Amino acid sequence: MRILLNLKQCLFAVVLLGLLFAQKYDISIWGIKVGTATISRDSESEATLNLQTLDYITNLYPIDIEYNAKFNPADYSAIEACKNSKQGDNKIEYTVDYFDNNYAVYNGKDTLRINPKTYSFLSLLYKIIESSIDSIDTKWFDLENEGILYKARPLWNDTTTLVINNNEYICDHYRFDLKVTDDSSKLFDETDYFNDLFFDINSIRQIWVENWQKQKRLIKIVLKNTLINLEMVIAD
Repeated sequence: MRILLNLKQCLFAVVLLGLLFAQKYDISIWGIKVGTATISRDSESEATLNLQTLDYITNLYPIDIEYNAKFNPADYSAIEACKNSKQGDNKIEYTVDYFDNNYAVYNGKDTLRINPKTYSFLSLLYKIIESSIDSIDTKWFDLENEGILYKARPLWNDTTTLVINNNEYICDHYRFDLKVTDDSSKLFDETDYFNDLFFDINSIRQIWVENWQKQKRLIKIVLKNTLINLEMVIAD
């Protein structure tokens, strides 16, 4: 019995370490490295994404962005989303709660109507990372971001091998489509640079997810419009 208990404790520790594992990324714009990012699965139902500029840029114009998401571990639909961002002297901080009665409430006061099983940016990203191709390919999902409602659709392009820092990663490659369904409750006149690029309707969004069943990882994100080509690439 004691041996069985110890085995269960060890298994729990292994699972916990996997959940708490933080993956690091390099961020570049038009091929020039400008920052770093970290994604961590804080628990079974919570994740965090942090993006920061490198020192040589921070000395001139510091950027530090953190997104946090709490979600239903069964389907990744949003329970709560938080953002704390600093760009130069501009700061944005909010918490949005997603309620079962189909409302999203920002900072306890600004309320908007949402559909059941609505996703936040980070919760939907994790759904893409951890779901099978068949369960998400070409399907539209309800997505809310800063008071704007969207339909979002991952489209599987191919399974390909990326070579990064002499390491090979077999990845499922998705394009990510967005369309606005309601922007009448838009809450912020300004947002952070990453959010602005990701949710620009004219942007092309591509996501590469490691095709490994035991522990899928985000390997690469490319966001591109007419002005910016941003890449977030695994640093290992």
